[in-house]
Amino acid sequence: MISVGLIGNTKILEPHALRLKENTRVNLIGKASVGSSNQLNSFHYSIPEFNKVELIERADVILMDNSTPLPFKMMQEIIRKSKHIFCTEHPNLTIDECTELTKLCNESGSIVQVTNPYYFTPAIQWMNANIQTPAFIEYSNFEAGTASESLYTMLLMLLGITGISPKKIGAVTFPGYNNSKFSNVRLEFSDGSVISLNFGKLESLNDFKIRIYADNQFVTFNFTQNTFVCDNKAIDTKPYKNIDEFVSFLDTVEHKSEKTSSLEDYLIAMHLVQKINKKLTLFSSY
Repeated sequence: MISVGLIGNTKILEPHALRLKENTRVNLIGKASVGSSNQLNSFHYSIPEFNKVELIERADVILMDNSTPLPFKMMQEIIRKSKHIFCTEHPNLTIDECTELTKLCNESGSIVQVTNPYYFTPAIQWMNANIQTPAFIEYSNFEAGTASESLYTMLLMLLGITGISPKKIGAVTFPGYNNSKFSNVRLEFSDGSVISLNFGKLESLNDFKIRIYADNQFVTFNFTQNTFVCDNKAIDTKPYKNIDEFVSFLDTVEHKSEKTSSLEDYLIAMHLVQKINKKLTLFSSY
């Protein structure tokens, strides 16, 4: 059994705790809460409260969000003790901090997985198994959230098909009425694949789609309407079950599978997001 501890805001972590309670591979040993006194006792059932130092000593795995002050110091301490981390949100780290933590992981053997929920959906599993590259992929994401979060969600989701190390980057952005904003990023890869990312904030628009043009393949994933089509025929996603990303993480910790959405992947994404943001800033300053 793997001993798991929670560090962060109990309101954010409670849904994860509820799933962990049902996992026979997990012993949920306690939490180190961050938040107000009301939040500390907001769980619907009792989980022992520890200070962070003691919880890290007792646990094999720490599940944490972004509410902890000084996340770099916290993650550094966990990794140095050869413990593993599952990040329920994209970590608030600088590139230098993430680089340092990645080096520490290689030295200690710790595994850090960053949340990447769409990667484990049946549609994306089907995409990774069936789409042949080179391909042209148009990805549109106009959902609530910040631009940086949208970029990380999009880039990490596409890890399996193109990777996230393009040879060329192009970006445009422009404002509109009522505080709307549209951005497009074009990523060109060495195998000829192209990814076009559209994201931003448009009034009354909630749209999340992927269109793929590949060798004799035309695919449309509409996550907003939950429809998935290839060559005008509905895709049978039944062979691909929803995978719990924390269960995938446990498999990795127990050496049953390769690392997915690791801290190394997140570091590459951080470098790419930095380059994209520079392009967008340069374009918007004209």
